[in-house]
Amino acid sequence: MLFDLQVEFKTLYIRYKGSKDEKLFWSKMLSTNMGLIEDLRILSIYDPGFKPKFTSWPQEISFLGYDWFTVESLLACTCTNITLNKSLMGNKDMDKILRKWKAGGLPNLKRLGIISLLFNDQYGERILGMDWSKLDGMVIKTDDGSKTATIDLGKHWILMSVTSSE
Repeated sequence: MLFDLQVEFKTLYIRYKGSKDEKLFWSKMLSTNMGLIEDLRILSIYDPGFKPKFTSWPQEISFLGYDWFTVESLLACTCTNITLNKSLMGNKDMDKILRKWKAGGLPNLKRLGIISLLFNDQYGERILGMDWSKLDGMVIKTDDGSKTATIDLGKHWILMSVTSSE
């Protein structure tokens, strides 16, 4: 009902539990009302049937415990700040994200934080041609030189902070 009134939200927290009615409600809400939300935070459980489609994005998103927000979702995202906890993304996904960003994708991105147990040097999957651990402290630039990003790593997390080079 609040969305019908076009009420704007600074921060909206959703704790998704997985009922059929809840799935329909949130899927519809998330696909139509993101322009009314500045910061969206979703705490969800694993549910292979919950796959919201975003037609617009809030400025910031933070998702915890999800499987539906894939690398393709991230690459289509127009948010400035993205935080993903308990992600299923790994080195190959991070390589794809950074290559897309370097080529001019994710133009609004200012901060990306991903926590995933799948980030590591164990399987020989390289990111930008390097082992995972070599990225720590690295500064990368977009191909056109308009932005730089500093990469900080932890044991299973990556934080990318973007600044304009101009």
